[in-house]
Amino acid sequence: MNDGQVEALLNALSSKTQVYRIRIGTRTPVVLPIRFTDNLVEILAEHHKPPEREIALVTHFEHSYEITPDALEAVQKIRRHGMSVYNQQVFTVENSRRFETAKLRRDLKAIGVDPYYNFNMKGKEETRRYMVPIARILQERKEEARLLPGLDRTDESVFNVPRLGKNHLRAWQDHRLVMILPTGSRVYEFHPWEKNISAVPPYNYIDVPIYDYLEELASRGENIRDYRTIWYYY
Repeated sequence: MNDGQVEALLNALSSKTQVYRIRIGTRTPVVLPIRFTDNLVEILAEHHKPPEREIALVTHFEHSYEITPDALEAVQKIRRHGMSVYNQQVFTVENSRRFETAKLRRDLKAIGVDPYYNFNMKGKEETRRYMVPIARILQERKEEARLLPGLDRTDESVFNVPRLGKNHLRAWQDHRLVMILPTGSRVYEFHPWEKNISAVPPYNYIDVPIYDYLEELASRGENIRDYRTIWYYY
């Protein structure tokens, strides 16, 4: 959208007295940070009026390689006007390697972006080789994220369940392991967090086999012995 369209949309949303936060989801700070011109940032800032209304940007940095000087400048422009920038990472084979995500958290905080969510990747069969087992997300959180200061590890690992919303993977009341298939795939049953409010059936998910994932890491030069405790995470 051009600046005029953005402004018109923000004007319409700001006219609603019940709207206390306008959340803008965009990967533009990553892929086209120069789009955040002085004029565009001023338009956003005009509608950022705490405490009655907040403008918050949520973006998708996937790897530290994406943090460029232009990205830094864009984020700092936004932050200088008091607006917050958050990151939702999708956990893939590349950034699931040992300490890649830990480094991303540190680098994001250094430029003014708060880690928000770390999403379990879901997708089609053609993207399966990029998918990561739930056990690796839990392992990363326990063995790598915990080594960072609390202000750096502010993201929550989540599984976005169809029709049920976001389930926190560290919360055992939200999911349980029900079986392991002959292929090595673990089958999880996910429950909606609001299941005591409305009748919503659980969701069964067949995970990526851990051994297949470890083979994919090995093909990329990783020493899979560094991941040997992954089998103990559910």
